[in-house]
Amino acid sequence: MATSYRGRSGSRTRSNNKSFSYGFDNSSNWTKPGRKTSKTSVTGCASGYKGWCTTFENKINSFRTLCNQTKGKASFGRPSTATLNTFSNWINKGAVIQTCSATQVSRWARAKNKAFNNKTASPATCKNVLTAKFGKGTIKAVARTKSGSFMVVTSPTCKGKVFNFPF
Repeated sequence: MATSYRGRSGSRTRSNNKSFSYGFDNSSNWTKPGRKTSKTSVTGCASGYKGWCTTFENKINSFRTLCNQTKGKASFGRPSTATLNTFSNWINKGAVIQTCSATQVSRWARAKNKAFNNKTASPATCKNVLTAKFGKGTIKAVARTKSGSFMVVTSPTCKGKVFNFPF
């Protein structure tokens, strides 16, 4: 059965047949249409475990970044095993690994009047630029990735807020 209605661009008809589908929500729970789960939040974590869930997701993503450095083709050379070990120790302490490109670090260097050459950038000069921009408490360590960008160990929060590099 169809219902007529008038809109901005003339009259139309729409079907009154409602189709429902069954499936999985974000947390892999079986759902029925129109039913909301009260025990889980948007991310799928139970409300009392949201902080833990975020911590575990940060650790998983950081370890995944480290693991990706050991696989595949490397254009710029791989980080050493000592570097990977140091970074994994930082992750175990609660830090997060984020990546940023050399061109992005170059932009931040210009904003802070720091010397940074995009072509011959080293992790030490990158760390100097990033600590000038974001502070010593936020930036922990820097290393080159196999693709030429930088892996940066950061604290998960900065000034009480979740820290992500602004792009």
